[in-house]
Amino acid sequence: MKALKALLSIATAALLCGVAVGAAAQQMEPYGDHEVHYSAIPTGLLTDQVAQARGIVRSRSKALLLVTILENGEPVTGAVQASVRASNDDDPTDIPMRQVRENGWVSYIGTFDFESGQSRNFAVSANPHGREGPFELTFRQALQNPD
Repeated sequence: MKALKALLSIATAALLCGVAVGAAAQQMEPYGDHEVHYSAIPTGLLTDQVAQARGIVRSRSKALLLVTILENGEPVTGAVQASVRASNDDDPTDIPMRQVRENGWVSYIGTFDFESGQSRNFAVSANPHGREGPFELTFRQALQNPD
C-alpha cells in the first residue's frame, strides 16, 4: 500500500506540472512518517497551458524545482526553502519557492536559471507545518533541454 501511495505521489506531482512521469525523474527521501519528493526539470518540458496556468516562464535557460512533503502518504503543507549552485565552489543562489494546489494535492515550485547539459547542486529544506522537521536534503542533477 505504501509503495502504491508513493507511486501515486510521483504521478500526481508530475501531472501537476504537466510532464510525463518518466520525464520528471522524481526522487524521494524518507524521514520517519514523512517523505520529501523532489525533482528538477527544464521548463521547456511543460506545456504552454500548464506553464501559463502556474505563472511559469517556459525558456531554454529556465528550470523548475518541484518539492512535495508527504506525511503517511498524504501531502501536507509546510515551508520549503531551496538553493542551487553549479559547483561546490560557487555561492548558492536561492530558489524562491511557492505553494501550488490542485485537486487536493499540494506541492512547492520554484524556477531558476541553468545551462543545458550541466549538472547543478541543490539544497532543500522542507519543514511540514506543526510537525517534525525541518528535513534537509542535497542532490546533484543534470538538466537537459528537450530537442
